[in-house]
Amino acid sequence: MTVHGRAPGRLLTVMSVAQIGDFEIAAHIWSADSEIVARRTERLIRVCDPECYRIFLTVSGEVHGEHAGNQVDLRARDIVLCDVSRPWRVTHSTGPGVMRAVVLTFPRALVPIASAKVRPLIGTLIPRSMPGHSLIAQFLVGLTDTAELTSDPDLADVLYECTLGLLRQRLGQPVGLTPRTRRLLHMAHIRNIIRHHLGNPKLDPNRIAHAAHISPRYLHQLFQDAELSPMQLLKQLRLQECHRSLQDPALAMIPIQDVIPAYGYLRPDQFARDFKQLFGVSPTQVRRLAGQRPTGREG
Repeated sequence: MTVHGRAPGRLLTVMSVAQIGDFEIAAHIWSADSEIVARRTERLIRVCDPECYRIFLTVSGEVHGEHAGNQVDLRARDIVLCDVSRPWRVTHSTGPGVMRAVVLTFPRALVPIASAKVRPLIGTLIPRSMPGHSLIAQFLVGLTDTAELTSDPDLADVLYECTLGLLRQRLGQPVGLTPRTRRLLHMAHIRNIIRHHLGNPKLDPNRIAHAAHISPRYLHQLFQDAELSPMQLLKQLRLQECHRSLQDPALAMIPIQDVIPAYGYLRPDQFARDFKQLFGVSPTQVRRLAGQRPTGREG
């Protein structure tokens, strides 16, 4: 794309990207004190055309877009469907506020719906009243709502069901967001919530349900056929993150009892028991083995 406009006196722009299977998810942060216009032209498309659809979700701020003959003004939690093989023009909002957006890009070949049917939707807003809109927006925001963008490979199936269900729902097809897709979205969102709050020792099913905007009863219904209960999942994710931290050379000099509070463990003895039960080795052994591994190339 090309960027045009008067050089701003203040400019903030950040992009974090993760690849999850066939999907690329990006978190954008933008702020400037003068109007900036980004364009993707026919010439640039000829230079690079990945033949992908793109879901653009505004988290905060405002954006004016022109795409496929349509004009849209996006506000917080608006979703628009794009086609990177077609020209577009985006004008970013100015002022003290920060524009945040989530962009999900995926191959057109991944969608088993004729492009002729999808074409009228390009450059148009997904109606907020459409069933599933809020759930999908909540899920996508949750994926990028940390300093480190998640790249969990298990999310690829959820993203596929999510995007396909969104398109089918928008087209009014009988099979839109199925109960299975809704459950997958809820479960993935709950996992993200737990990941974001691992350091809270008071995290429990009621707090998880409140953060997910569902009732505790529905939370337990979601986990009824799952391998783990919400609290068992919480413990597993905490221990997995602790395991990763104990292998991190940057944390090698920090005592183990000073590492674990960041993941909600306040009692080292309880942590040691849970850790060995899950991994079959002690935390000390994991750290010692990590210290024996080569840390760089030999010259």
